[in-house]
Amino acid sequence: MPELSVLLPARNAAGTITRAVASTLAAMPRDAELVVGNDSSSDSTVGEAIRGASRGGVVDPRLRIEDITPGEGGVSRVLTQLMERTDSRLVGRMDADDVSLKGRFKRTMRAIERGDDMVFTQMIELRGSRPVPRMPYEITPEDMGWHLLLTNPVCHPTMLATREIMDRVGGYRSVPAEDYDLWMRVASAGGRIRRIAPWGLLYRIHPGQVTGNASWRSDSWKNPEQARAFADLSVSLTGQELPRLVSLVSLPRDEAERELDRFVQVYTQGVASRPAPSRRALERRLNARAAWVRSHLQGEQS
Repeated sequence: MPELSVLLPARNAAGTITRAVASTLAAMPRDAELVVGNDSSSDSTVGEAIRGASRGGVVDPRLRIEDITPGEGGVSRVLTQLMERTDSRLVGRMDADDVSLKGRFKRTMRAIERGDDMVFTQMIELRGSRPVPRMPYEITPEDMGWHLLLTNPVCHPTMLATREIMDRVGGYRSVPAEDYDLWMRVASAGGRIRRIAPWGLLYRIHPGQVTGNASWRSDSWKNPEQARAFADLSVSLTGQELPRLVSLVSLPRDEAERELDRFVQVYTQGVASRPAPSRRALERRLNARAAWVRSHLQGEQS
């Protein structure tokens, strides 16, 4: 079995998958495989994936294409099937419309070997043809859980993880934000999650992304399984069960304000013992998220 399997779900991705495959193979180590999950594509996705892996008429043997069994569950269904069809010690991720940067796997594998369970790189957003780099700073495992209580600070297709930690928490679940749900469960289980500072991915921003859909966001905010995962993480960090901040906008205004004040108090007390740079960064992020909630509550009132 290879040391690393990189999972790439694809559905009707003929326009972008060639570069995604070529760039990922160029960044991967030799002892690895890129497993494309073809989710009932009706275009030339498979042919373009093979083209991306071809050099001088020879197809890179590290490419493997798996036809995915149709059904409900979206990308979590594809990823679960790919997990079942691979047996590597390490699992990586890639999306069909993004571009891997050289060095991403070398850097994340180094962090895994130092004892982390799940590692991400920072990313560069690709807005049309304009690259917009995200701030290249590290989030340590000691701070990651606190970040997760505020928002999802990592980019799924930059992930590298041990199969052991993913299996320990039950892998992907069929929920709207299957990635954030997984990170919270890993953090609650004591897994070490790190985001390293270097950029490892060009992340394409486009109108068709599911995360930009208002209905998807609403479903994610209200999903009971994700709410439970969030509550478990909050208890593990603070000793108290806290609500997701995004869920407060659907509460009556008075109740939402009380819950927001409680969240801010509990969170601030919880991060008080963090080193000063970490504490200041977390408090700034908390204040920004609290301001977002208050702006939505004011909008509801008007």
